[in-house]
Amino acid sequence: MELIANNDLTKVIMLIPLVGYIILFNDQFAEISSFRMIAGAESDASTPFFLTSLTKMKLVFIGSLLLMISNFIFRVFSPEILKLAKGDIEFSARVTERYSVHELSRMERDVLSDHWQPRLSLFWIVQGQTRAKKPLVSGYRPDVRSQMFSQRGDYISFLAREWWTGEMHTHRVARCVSLVTGSIGFFLLAMPTLDISQAVIANFLPSLW
Repeated sequence: MELIANNDLTKVIMLIPLVGYIILFNDQFAEISSFRMIAGAESDASTPFFLTSLTKMKLVFIGSLLLMISNFIFRVFSPEILKLAKGDIEFSARVTERYSVHELSRMERDVLSDHWQPRLSLFWIVQGQTRAKKPLVSGYRPDVRSQMFSQRGDYISFLAREWWTGEMHTHRVARCVSLVTGSIGFFLLAMPTLDISQAVIANFLPSLW
């Protein structure tokens, strides 16, 4: 979802609605900008476009507005842990570096609880080898953290990855809405680009022969 709703391109595009009137719907700007000139078409020739200029401007405006909504939903409902790590392996490394025994015990209780939905098969394979849903971290004291990692390093790594993956599946409705609005937004933005591209190519190809 983040690839759609929170990438650098989305952050730039979603600024368009904030200045949309000035850029897209200002009469003076509309007179200066000419899609026909971009395509290289003569003023008295039939239009080389499938979409009108106003339609293309509206698609850009609506598409960028949808991307702004998608990004807003993502920022409101995205898990806090996503700010610390963008992937489960990266999060596992952070856990090894920073997390205390108490934090790991709390993470383990979440993952081994009855309401948890398994996500990472590797963790449950490792867990199953020791006995199903038996806590392996909770018995350690904070002063023996290094010993805990030396004995349970692989288990803790998979535990962290399982917990991070589970956190990425919270707020299902918000994730779906953000993904759908972002995808539609990019699709609407692509339509004017494709229309202009086909007109430019159609005008350019005859000159090659």
